[in-house]
Parts: sequence; structure tokens; C-alpha cells
Amino acid sequence: MGTIKAVILAAGRGSRLMPYTESMPKSLFEVAPGVTITDFIINRLQAVKVDEIIIATRPELTEKFESRFGGRVRVVAVNGEDFGNLYTLKTAVDGVKADKILVCMSDHLFERSLLTKLLRSNSEKAVILCLDRDPPWEKAVEGLKVELGKGGIRRVGKKLPPFDGVDTGLFLLSREAFGMINEVIKAKGPNSNLSDLVNYAAELGEVAYVDVTGKLWMDVDTPEDLVNAREMYWKIIKRELVRPTDGPISRYINRPISTRISILLYRSVHWLSANHVSVISFLTALLSAALFVTGYMPLAGISAHIASILDGVDGELARLRGEESVWGGFLDTVLDRFADIAIITALGFLALKLPYMNTALALLVTALAAFGVVMVSYVTKVSAECIDVHELRNGFPWATRDVRLFTVTLGGLLGMPLIPLVFCAIVPIIFSLKAFILHEKDVRKIMKTQKARPLRPLIKNLKGEVEEAEQFKRKIKTNLTELISNGLKLAVALALIRFLAYTFGGIEISVFEILRTSVSQLLSAVNLLAIIYFGYKVILSLKFFLELASSRFVRSLGITGTAYRKVVMDILYLSAISMVWVAVSPIVRQVHETFYIIKILVGSIFLAAFVLIFYDLIKIFRRNLKGIWNRVIDRLSEAVSSYVQEPLKRDLEAFDGA
Repeated sequence: MGTIKAVILAAGRGSRLMPYTESMPKSLFEVAPGVTITDFIINRLQAVKVDEIIIATRPELTEKFESRFGGRVRVVAVNGEDFGNLYTLKTAVDGVKADKILVCMSDHLFERSLLTKLLRSNSEKAVILCLDRDPPWEKAVEGLKVELGKGGIRRVGKKLPPFDGVDTGLFLLSREAFGMINEVIKAKGPNSNLSDLVNYAAELGEVAYVDVTGKLWMDVDTPEDLVNAREMYWKIIKRELVRPTDGPISRYINRPISTRISILLYRSVHWLSANHVSVISFLTALLSAALFVTGYMPLAGISAHIASILDGVDGELARLRGEESVWGGFLDTVLDRFADIAIITALGFLALKLPYMNTALALLVTALAAFGVVMVSYVTKVSAECIDVHELRNGFPWATRDVRLFTVTLGGLLGMPLIPLVFCAIVPIIFSLKAFILHEKDVRKIMKTQKARPLRPLIKNLKGEVEEAEQFKRKIKTNLTELISNGLKLAVALALIRFLAYTFGGIEISVFEILRTSVSQLLSAVNLLAIIYFGYKVILSLKFFLELASSRFVRSLGITGTAYRKVVMDILYLSAISMVWVAVSPIVRQVHETFYIIKILVGSIFLAAFVLIFYDLIKIFRRNLKGIWNRVIDRLSEAVSSYVQEPLKRDLEAFDGA
């Protein structure tokens, strides 16, 4: 990508945080003890290895930034009284030699993964921004809205509807954008903003975006925002401690626990280092092995899982304190391998005692398991130079250490030592084969790229717009036909089934005297199939028309298209579950009391699905429709207040008249 320099725009006055910003810029407010907003941003910029960091600020603030950050950044003073952030950016980049400029707002918190995704963009356009398609209500109202077109971003603006999402305050500019900055300032003056640059570049088709929906970010404008930012800081820290190579057990079970332990140690136990935690994790694993040998299998399994959790804490603590080192990584790896082999040896000792296990077979499985735990680590290290390690370690066959130790935990709790032994013996072999296959695919891809012929120029289709309009009309016609026809078919099918059940429902049916049932039970099953088949088609057509109406709803509600689609899908899912339950419940009621567990299981599944989707719907309303909810509550409050106060007003008027 060439040389990348970062600019932090810190020349704003923070008027909404007055009087706190009279003597201190808001970017130097702390979000954690000893960590200012600018510290937070600089740490993330350094983590992605930008070549230089420039802070552009007002002359009276340069000394504050220089005294705090010293040689970590270069501070540039922006002279003038009234100017926009584009003029601030121009002052910062004048004379700067770089292939790309990464622009950050000084009052924004964001995950490091936003920067990583932005810098990995393959686009060669002049401006690339980060787009959040599902922001919470406050950001959707106050943020810079983005409108997408066919070729990318069409325009941005504060007053646009937030249908396509909002910008997150991070931009990547190419050399071409430097000239555009001068053109925009020449046309609009020093009060121009970054949004003016984006709109100028969008007219030339030179704006792209990366989708960062679901990533954590926020800007700090008010005292309430600062309070929320201090909570957001620790949420971001926890999320950044999760590694992309984590296995499923680590990601969903261990990390939620280990990150809390790491942050507690980071904030409170300053004398405990990451290397100390590595040793404690190792000793806990040895304790697990000893408990297996002495026959305390449940305790041994629990100890193995504690060791697995602590194995994440050492790395997290090292990253939090900036103590990552080659020696620490080496110590952790060596101790992990010794711990794994100790546990495998203890499990092998138990396997030898099993009455149904042949001695030679037990020794073979134990040896393969011990070889396997070392092989996974070795194959991962060797493959890192050839293939994508994330693709290798994520997904089947789940050979990562967290999964291995989880099988040890299961084996201990169930009293079955063969579970982890067989897993550790077989899975590393599959893992190695996966590495071979991925390497072969990579080689073939390279060879195919080298042999590929140059693409022929595409012939422009002059009738494209007309054909697209016709195709859109055909889609509407098709879905309308499907909606009406399947709705009628469902209604007729349900009416016919009701008629047949009323007329013939009591007739008993026997098949070779083996299976006994009734027409009513058979019709209940047919009723379920009809609802599932035709109901599914009706829901698909409804989904099309609800998405078609999204632009109108989004404009009136002031939410993004993504939030609208989530609400629509949740409502459709709830409708589908309700319809299917109406058909399933008669069948469940007919199940004999002997199999009451089936009734409980089916009912629990439907209840759990309904509750989970309903809970998700509530979360969406709280997050994305907070403003609408507040407006409704305000109107109801005013109505109740006026209703209560109206008689009092009349009495007062009557009293005054008397």
C-alpha cells in the first residue's frame, strides 16, 4: 500500500461540552485512568503501524498535545478563527509525502478492527469511508448519513434519511484526494467540511466504503456521551482481546470469563505479570493430570477447563499492559505443550485400566494423542508462511487447544477418558490433511492467475436501464401473483381440512393391525404441512413487498434500512412460529401421556424460539427506535396531563369569573 500517515483532527472547540472545554480540549478528557481519548486513538493507530501520526489543533492547544505525547506524534497548528474540519485537514497534509492519509476525528472511540478493515480495502478510489448500516437511534439522527448508488456512495449529509447507514468518522484518502481538498476549499471557502469533500468526490465516482456494521464506535459530544464513552472503552478493550484464530470454545465460553479476569488483574493486581499467569495455568493443568491419575475425574475435568481459561488470560494481560514479547510467547507455548502431554499421559494411564481396552491399543491411542497435540502447533506454525492460518484454524475439525481441553473436561465429568484421547488422536490428522488441501488450493489459484487470459472489454448495454425497469415490474407482478394465489390456496386447504375433520374425523384407521390412528390425526398432520408449505411462500412474498416499502417507512421512522429489515424479519418469524404452533398443538395434544416428555420438548422449543425472537425485537426497538418510543411517551404524557389539568383550569377560570 505504500506510505500511510494518519491525521487526527483536533481543532474543534467542543461547544456542547462547555464549560469543561474552556481550558482543556475534549480529546484530552480521560476515558479510563491515565487514558485520554487521544491516547486511545494513538494506541490503535500505532497498532496498525501507520508511518506517522499528525495532530492538527488550534495554536493555543499545541503545547498541551506536545507535552503529553512528545515524540509519538507531530503537532500542527491551524491558524484562524472560523474554519471547518476540511481546512484543518488541508493544513495538516500540506507538504506531507504519503501514498495514503488516514483521517480520524479526535473525539471518536472505535475498535481497532475498523482501522484494519479500512486499510485492507482493495478500492483505489480517492476517498474510502467506514459505513455502519445499523447504528443506534442517536447516531442515526445526529450522524453523517450516507446514500448509496450503483457505483458506490452517491452523497452524504446530516439531513439525509439514514436508510443506508451513517459514516463512523474514519476516512482513507489517496493522493488524488489531496488535489480535491484544494478544489473544494477554493469553491466553498475555509468553512468547508469533510462531507463537502466526500460529496465532491462522489460526483466524480471516487468514493468507496467498507461495511463496519456491528463494530463498536462512538463520538463524544456531550457530558452524557463522555459517561457512555467510559463504558464503551472497556467494551472495546474486551472485544479487542478476542483473537480471530480463537476456537469456538474460547470465543463463546472462555473469552467472556477470561477477559473479565484480565481486566480485573490489569486494573487491580499490578504485580502479577502475564508470565506469572502462564506458570499458574501450567500448574493448574498439572493438577488436572494428577487428579486424573488419582481417580478424581470430575475435579480433573474442571481443573483442565480452568487451565484453558487461564491460558487466555496470560495473552490478554500481556496485550493490555504492552508486555508482549518473544520470550513470553515461547514460555507460553512450551508450557502449554508440556501441560498437554502430562494430561494425555494421565488419560492414557486411566485407559490402560479400562477392562474392555487392549493394552497395545491403549498405548497406541495415547501415543497418537500426544503426537497430535504437538502436531497441531507445528502444522500451524509451518502453514503460516503458505496459507491463511485463520481459515485453517477456524471451522472443522476444531483442533485448537481450547477444544482439546474442553474434550478433556467432558471426559472427566462423564468418567470417559477415551473421549479426549480419541479426539486428540484423530482430529490432528484431519487438521494436517486440511492444511495440505488449503496449500494445494493456494498453489492452484496462483497458477490459474498466472495462466489467466486478459479480460475482454465489456460491451455497454444501451438498453440496461429499460430492461432493469421491466425486470423490476416483472418481480412485482410475480410476487403479487404468488402472494394472492398462495394465500387463497392456504385458505382453501385449511377450510377443506376443517370440513373433512368435522365429517370424518372420528373414523379409526388400522394398518395391518400394527399402526392405529384416526382421520383427525392424519388431517392434523396434513394441516401442518399445508401451513408450512403455503405459509412459507406467503411469507416470502410479504418479505418482498415489505422491503419494497422500506424507503417510505425508513424516511418516516428515521431508521436505517438494516434496522427496518431486522424488524420485518423478526415479525415474520414470530408470525411463522405462531402459525406453525397453531398446527402443531393439536398433534402434540394427541400424544399419549406415556410420551409426555415429547410434549414438554416440543412446547419448550417453540417457547424458546418465540422468546428469543421477541427479545431480539425488543432490543431492536430499544436501540434503533428509541426516539419514536420517547415521542410516543411524550405525547401520551401530554395527553394525560392536559386531561387531568383541564378541569382544574375550568374551575380556576370559573373562580376568577366569580
